[in-house]
Amino acid sequence: MDDLIRNLMALGLTEYEARVYAALVGIGEGSARQIHETSGVPRPRVYDIAEGLAARGFITIRRGNPHIYIPVEPGVVIHHLKSAADAAATAAAQGLDALSLDARSKNSPIWYVQGEWSIRRHAESLAGGVTRDLAVVCLDYGEIGEFARLIADTSRDHPVSILLPNGKRGIRKPLGNAFLHVPKPFCAFFQENIFEKIYCGPLSVDGAAYLLEYIFIADDRVCMIIYRENGVRNAVVITLPFITCVQRQFVNRMIANSEQIEGPVKAGGGL
Repeated sequence: MDDLIRNLMALGLTEYEARVYAALVGIGEGSARQIHETSGVPRPRVYDIAEGLAARGFITIRRGNPHIYIPVEPGVVIHHLKSAADAAATAAAQGLDALSLDARSKNSPIWYVQGEWSIRRHAESLAGGVTRDLAVVCLDYGEIGEFARLIADTSRDHPVSILLPNGKRGIRKPLGNAFLHVPKPFCAFFQENIFEKIYCGPLSVDGAAYLLEYIFIADDRVCMIIYRENGVRNAVVITLPFITCVQRQFVNRMIANSEQIEGPVKAGGGL
């Protein structure tokens, strides 16, 4: 019984709530006196604990003299408790991640991000901070769906340009009012030494293979680069103006020398 009580408490019940509910499941239904005798919860407390469990939908009460308390099916209760715990964990992770993001942005102009959750959270924060426009270099079309809503939401209020170095193929998610661009050759040095070697293929350094997936640039203030290192996804967020401005100029130059797809991508459309 002690293990059961501990497990119910881990899911969010207090000790007395766990003891009252477990006692009711064990006896099927009962009065406050029977619950007290089975659970060990002081009888005066049984009444308010039972009312609280009833308010949460975990037991029902047959009013009378005395009241009879009946447990709701354990599967229903456990599902509710688990859902609430999952929601609390998600909210806590978001809150902690936001604190971490704020602290990093205050203390360092460059920081690394690991883990899918953190990468998405930082991308959302970057897009949420756009005041002028957003530019996206997309090299992995298979994954752009994960950022489709972020791009579409941002495009409602600000211009969004998406650069597609690999051509206009494979995109199935609607991207709101974003405009798509396919770059064309424009500068031999940049084309051969930067674009083709760094943007469009794997880059090997000291035995590690790096593959660029995305570059997000909010205005010319924040740049987020998402990449894979030996198959593991990571990101780096940069707010150092010397780097963000240069990156934005590279992207602007590619956009200026690109083929622009006419009109925004509409919901239900595809390329």
